Amino acid sequence: MRNNFSSTYYCALLSTFYVLTFALSNLDGYLTLFCLETGFCEEKNPLMRWAIGVSPQFFLIFKSLLVGGFGGVLMLIGWRFRKKSILFLFGLIFLCYLWIIHYHFTNINKI
Repeated sequence: MRNNFSSTYYCALLSTFYVLTFALSNLDGYLTLFCLETGFCEEKNPLMRWAIGVSPQFFLIFKSLLVGGFGGVLMLIGWRFRKKSILFLFGLIFLCYLWIIHYHFTNINKI
């Protein structure tokens, strides 16, 4: 019984990290476009810079597909093997996105 509860808790936590990371990624995309439009930042990632060069809509779709796809594969691996390292990795990615969102809001406050 204890193992089943632990497994359920793990899957719930993993799913929560996936959804929140995906939401923060989309927020990052919108804030990146806003920051680029106002001229307060520039895109450092060459792949994302290329996607922005194609069009802003393509950038948002491409970013969503990339993060959603990578996160989905990571989540499936986590569900299958129940490794704490996958949960730790998702937590690390989540914290990175929180830091990026903080960076965007810091730049927005300078406007």
